[in-house]
This record gives sequence, C-alpha cells and structure tokens, in this order.
Amino acid sequence: MLKSIVGRAQAAVLPRTHHGTSPKGVRLPPTVYRMGGAHFRQDAAFVSSAVAEVGRLEDRIGLTTSSRLLDWGCGAGRLAVGIVERLGRIDQYHGVDIQKHLVDWAQRHLGDRPGFTFTHVDLANPRYNPGGSHERSIPGATSDYDGFYAYSVFSHLMGEDSAAYLAEVGRLLKPGGRAFVTAFVEDGVPDEEENPAGYGPLQWSGPLHCVRFERRYFEGLVRGAGLEVESLDHGTETDGQSLYILRKP
Repeated sequence: MLKSIVGRAQAAVLPRTHHGTSPKGVRLPPTVYRMGGAHFRQDAAFVSSAVAEVGRLEDRIGLTTSSRLLDWGCGAGRLAVGIVERLGRIDQYHGVDIQKHLVDWAQRHLGDRPGFTFTHVDLANPRYNPGGSHERSIPGATSDYDGFYAYSVFSHLMGEDSAAYLAEVGRLLKPGGRAFVTAFVEDGVPDEEENPAGYGPLQWSGPLHCVRFERRYFEGLVRGAGLEVESLDHGTETDGQSLYILRKP
C-alpha cells in the first residue's frame, strides 16, 4: 500500500521537477529517473558519461552536427544531454523509449530544444513494460537516419524480438548508415539463454535481466535484417556486453 502511494506521488511530482543543471544549463532528470547504475546519481558523473558517449558516437559511427540519430531506449535523455554539452545540437535527435514516465520527463524538459524529439511507444517487454503491445516497430521514417543507438537494449530481448527490431534498424537507416548497439554474445553457448547462471559479474534475476546470445546466431539475425557487422568489441561494455557497429549497405 505504502509503495503504491509513493509511486503515485512520484508520478505526479517528478515529471515537473529536475535535479540540477549541466555546465551548459541543461536540466538534469531526478536521480530515480537515471538508468544505468548508482554512479549516475552524481550529476558530474551523469553528464561526463553522456559527453563521453557522444564522443564515441563521433568516432565509431561518424556522428556530426548534421547527423540524424535515433536513440532507442533513450530513458530520460542522458545521450541528449551529452549532445547539447558536446555539440550544441545535431540535425535531428529522436529519443524513443517504452517507459512513459521517462519519455514524458525528457519531452517536458529537453524536447523544447530545436532538433530534439522524444516519443513514447507502448511496446511489450516483460522486464520494463509487460502490459504493452506485441507489435514490434520503432517510430521513424524509412531510410531517414544516419545513425542508430541502442545501449543495453538487445541485452533484454529474446531472439524473436531481436530479429524484428533489427529489421526495424535496417528500415530506419539510410544506406551507409551505422548502428551502435550492445548485446551479450559468446561463442560455444546456446543460441539464446535468459539469465544464464554463473555468467558475468551479477546474479541475474527477474524477466530478461540478461539475455545472452551465441555470437554466430546473433550475427545471423543481423544479416537477416539486411545489415553488416562492421566491427565487434567483445566484452568491453557494461556487465560484459559486447559492442557492435552495424552498417546498412
């Protein structure tokens, strides 16, 4: 009962509030809205990580001020904060997420900036939005984006959903466009496995806490979506995820 009351109070109050500002005056989300770990509760760590990630997108997928980028799993807009801090703006930043309270906050506090748009999609995910629609689509015009960003998204999707959403990545990217995505992949394991015991630094629990793929299986899904693996950095990302740069021919 108490938890329910607290949840309703947060839903009523938090979307209207912010927790400090970045060095360039960007409003920062309440700490409970910051996905990615306890260290992001510190404003400086939250902002510096976002700026560093934008730097990686510049290096790895060629992000520039003229780019059009779709941020799938945008949360409350951490990457958008980094773009403002590092680049000022890009031609189009489009943040998409299934968690409505996070998107509502981002749209209210960041969506008024030129070139920035946030969209909530009520899609099913047993971990983050179990009551959502089983349609598998990502909003955006076909061949409209130079870049696509999905950090720790495929790590919470089984193979059937991953195949469908990778096909959406292929639809959304322009020819020559690149996607920056992370996933748990290993050689010599089952094609797909939810919460594999003894794997990684955590004890996985709850729906889709960790979905691990056999590398060749996952890369087969990538090819089936009309994409190419440009590079793979194995095990370099959060909790042992691997970084893929995918390219649309």
